[in-house]
Amino acid sequence: MMPVMAEDKNTDWEAQVRKADDAYWNDFNFGTSASLNSHLTEDVEFYHDLGGTVMGYDALSKVNAGMDDTKNRGRRVIVPDTLRIFPMRRGPEVYGAIVMGEHDFFSTESGKIIKRTFRSSFTHLMLQKDGVWKVARIYSFNHQRATDEAK
Repeated sequence: MMPVMAEDKNTDWEAQVRKADDAYWNDFNFGTSASLNSHLTEDVEFYHDLGGTVMGYDALSKVNAGMDDTKNRGRRVIVPDTLRIFPMRRGPEVYGAIVMGEHDFFSTESGKIIKRTFRSSFTHLMLQKDGVWKVARIYSFNHQRATDEAK
């Protein structure tokens, strides 16, 4: 027997999560590490199938700081129609969301995309903290080196 799900108290949770996810990736692509880090919880955990783990806000902030010193920063683009968002509930309350999909990474020169370098899958756990959606767990996996010059 399937449990009966109460109607969401916060009916716009998905729109809020999408907006927070868009802001996170915009800052990944174009913002400073400080702006990117503002989307993370203090106890953030990052699991990467090629790069290992990074545990905690301070450690991930140091990794992200490397993006501030490069002119030819990589670019992340969601693969169309792969983004999926699922609520995490405590009773009727949506306290978190699973955000998952596939994305492509590109090399750039002077802000212009040059070529696709990887396609990979991701899963994030986002939690609502004091009314703000933050990234708490990051799983980046199934990295496949690109064999094309797709733009």
